[in-house]
Parts: sequence; C-alpha cells; structure tokens
Amino acid sequence: MKEWLRETHGPVFELFRHFLLRFFDSDVITATEHTPTALVGAVAVLMQWMFIYIQPLKLKYEHFSKLPVAGPYRAAVRADELWLITLVMAAIGLLTAIKWQSLFPGLRDYRALASLPIRPWQMFASKLLALLAVSAAAAIIVNALPSLTFPALCAGRWAIQPALGGRVFAHFAASAAASLFFLFGLVALEGVLLNLLRPRLFGRVTGSLQGVLVAAMLMLLVLSFSIQPRIADAAIQPRLARWLPPVWFLGLYQRLSGDPDPAMGILAHRALMALAAAIALTLAAYAMSYGRHRALLVEGIAPGGKNRRWAAAALDWLVPEPRQQAVVSFIVKTLANSGQHRTILMAYGGFGLAILVTAMLTVPKLYQPARVPAACFVYAHVILLVFLLIGLRHLFSLPTELAANWTFRITERDGRRHWMRAVDRLVLFAGATAMLAIPFPAEVRLLGWRALPEAVLFALFGLLCYEWAFSSWEKLPFTCSYLPGRTPAWILALKFLGLLAVLPAVSGILIACLYNWLAFLAVLAVLLVAWNRARDVRKETWGEIRLKYEESPEPTIQGLGLIQ
Repeated sequence: MKEWLRETHGPVFELFRHFLLRFFDSDVITATEHTPTALVGAVAVLMQWMFIYIQPLKLKYEHFSKLPVAGPYRAAVRADELWLITLVMAAIGLLTAIKWQSLFPGLRDYRALASLPIRPWQMFASKLLALLAVSAAAAIIVNALPSLTFPALCAGRWAIQPALGGRVFAHFAASAAASLFFLFGLVALEGVLLNLLRPRLFGRVTGSLQGVLVAAMLMLLVLSFSIQPRIADAAIQPRLARWLPPVWFLGLYQRLSGDPDPAMGILAHRALMALAAAIALTLAAYAMSYGRHRALLVEGIAPGGKNRRWAAAALDWLVPEPRQQAVVSFIVKTLANSGQHRTILMAYGGFGLAILVTAMLTVPKLYQPARVPAACFVYAHVILLVFLLIGLRHLFSLPTELAANWTFRITERDGRRHWMRAVDRLVLFAGATAMLAIPFPAEVRLLGWRALPEAVLFALFGLLCYEWAFSSWEKLPFTCSYLPGRTPAWILALKFLGLLAVLPAVSGILIACLYNWLAFLAVLAVLLVAWNRARDVRKETWGEIRLKYEESPEPTIQGLGLIQ
C-alpha cells in the first residue's frame, strides 16, 4: 500500500491527495505541521466531556426504568437525543464555518497550480472528493463515541427499541445524517452565493457571514446542554418543529428506533428530504461554479477604492501622534480586510454570548426581583468583557502578511513605546464605546441612578482585566508568527473551567456593591490601586523588552538558565 501511494495516479487523484493533506491549512498558522497536534488535542478534550455525563445519565435512566409508567423515561430519552443531535450538528457546523474558505478551491490553490496542465473541472472534482472524505471522517469521529455510549446508558424496560444494536444503529444514522445536513447545507449556501453575487459583494458578504456562522454554531453548541424534557416537548410541537432542523432528525431517530408516532414519521421524512436537498444543492453548486470561481477570486481581491477622508480626519483627531496613528491604521485596516481575523473575534463574542444566555437562565433564581435587572447588566458586562479580551489577545497573535514585518523591526527602537500606547488607546476606546457608551442609555432607563455607579465600577474592573490580559504581551498585533497547540488542550480546558467558576463569584461581588455603599467604596479603592499598580509595571517594560516577531515551539527539555 505504501508503494502504491508513492506512485503517481493521475491528476484527479494527486489533486485529491493535495487538497486532503492541506485541508486544514490556514494563512494565519505559520507552521502547518503543528495543526494536526492542535486538532487532536481539541478532539480529545471534546471526547472527555462525554465521560463527565456517563455516570449521571446511567443513574438517571436506572431511576426512570424503575417507575411504573413509561412517560418520564421516554421524555428524558427524547430530550437527551435532541441534545446529542443538536450537539453534533453544531460541532460539524462549527468546523464547516471555520473552514469556510476551504470549501471551494482558494486563490492560493490557483496560484500554486496555475503552471500545471490542469483543467478547472479536475480541480473542482478533486476538491469535492476531498470535502466528501473529510466530511465522512468528521461524521464518524464526532458520532462514534455518543453512538456507542448513549444507547447503552439509556437501556431500560421502557425502551422502544429493546435491542442494543438497533439503538446504536438508530443513533449513529440519525446523528450522522444531521451533521452531514449542516455540512452540506453550509457548502450549498456558499455555492448559491457564489453564483448569485458579484465578486466584490461576494467577498464582503461571505466574510461577514462566516463570522456570524461561527458565532451561531458556538452558541448552539453551548446552549444544547440546556435542553430539558420540557424544552424538547415544546420543540416537537408542529408550530415550532417545522423551523428546527435538529427536531427533524430527532424524528428520524425515533422512527429508526421503532416509534409508531405519526408525527415522528413526518419529521423523519422532512429530515431525509432536507439532507437530499442539501447534497443536491452542493453538487449543483460545484457543477455550476467551476467556470466562474477563478475570475471571482481574482476580481474579488481588488480594493474598493472608496474615499475615506472622514476616517482620516477622525484618526487625526483621536490619535494625533504619527507613529501611533500608523499602528492604529494598520490594526484597523487588517481587521477590515481580513475575514479570518474578524471571524475569530466574532467567535469569541458568540461563545461569550452563549455563556451569558445560559447564565441568564439562573439569574432570576439567585436574586430578588428588584435586583434582577442590575444583575443581568453586571453579568453581561463581566462575561462579554472577559471573553472579548481573551479573544482580542488571541486575535492579535495571528499574523497577516508576515513577510512584511521587517518594516516594524527596523523602526522598533524609536517607535516601541508609541506602538504599545497606540494599541492601548485603540482597544480601550473601542471597548469603552461598545461596552459602556452604547448600553448606558438602556441601563439608565432600567436601573435609574444605579447605572452610574455600575458603569464606574465596571470601567475600573475592565481596565484591570485589560492589564491582566496584556500583562505579558510582547508583540505588535498581527506581526508575529503563530504556532498552534503550544499549550496542551487539557490545560486550556482546565483554565476555561476555572474561568467559568470565577465569573459568577466576581459578578456577585459587583452586584452586592451596587446595594452597599461601604462595599462599593472599598471595592472601588481596591480596583483603582490594583489597576494603577498593574499599569505602572507594564509600562516599565515597554522600553526594555524587545518585541517578538517569531514564535518558537516550547523546548522538549527545559534548561535551568545557568549559562548566560
């Protein structure tokens, strides 16, 4: 087999092999050989989440199986089936949205393969085959563990399908069909836009749509864990079920399990028709697009050429110092022109919003009715602030046009302090506008005079969080190489769990301060002193530490630093 793979087997097969091996490459990842390590770590962490639910699910179904009636057992099974189907759909949808630019041949593919005697249909056929191979592998990997564990855990005397093999088949078939529907649906959506929109409009629309899809899939992924029997019962009602694709595949699951309910049969038929339509649209989009796609990509990269005098005037007013103005302009233009960077920032915002929605479900249970509006604003501010700061730090680490960073290297000595100060001014001004100024009128309307102390308290908390997030920052945004997977995925998962545990406590302290003046003044003083100290420590390093432009992997053996 190895000898056969070393040989050449025609243009379609070789292109298929090329696209398959490079499917997860990205322009923002400097060393692509580190990508598989990061992906394996992420999949391993996601798989470990399933083991957390094994014992609770086992105990739950043992209890329901002992009841004299089947209703509670089957309601719980249906809710968990909907949860798992929604989970895998969101996971596959997230992967598809992240690789949105890889669903069709890219501009880099055309540039690399332009000198070879390859026809457009061969390139598109190979890309489609690679997409199908990756789709099948992703569907198997994502659905394998739930398909083997959940049918065994939910076994009981009230099960509609008594045979374990039948339940495993029903689970895998319905979940795989659901995940493939989302995948091919998103591919078909891009193909339809590709054929309907003009080149420049296509680039702008798909760039923004990718960010929206990533944020939406992250929200769906997190919110799927909130599905309970009462939510599942409401979702399968005909008025809602027709608009909810996960419910369609729940009907397919139930039908394959032997549920005689006619409503499940209707939903199962809708699921199969939707999957067939998504696959047909994807094939049609590939068939219709190969003749137009190359011209669209080449034309779509041309600049718009619009007059931005008002933007230049605003920049002169906000940042009069030329070196700071240059860095601010560089950062803003990078975000405006790079769809990948905008997508990553929107992903963090969507993930934070999903955590916020989940937290909001418990706020009315934790506070008195009079304090609920204030608690909602505090929770929203704290959660979104933390996630956006983490996302911004990650975003600034991802390079753009890395080969051009020599411009900053040769002028770093004279401009380092100005550059770091410019980054601070841009981030703090944008943050103050988005997090404080825009929602403040709504706060005043709902909270009254308490909106002012809440804004002051949150402003100091936000400044302290900013200093914490950028305390060890040694880069100019978008100018340093990036290596994924430098920190093991399980460590990142532990940090994330610790963060989720700390945020409610911090929010509770801030809420209590709004109704106790002594606590308010004490916390305000502590935040002010801590921020001032952290700010001074970070500013002292601006003129001493050289900026980093090349990220290197962690050494296998850590030295003691005895030789200087």
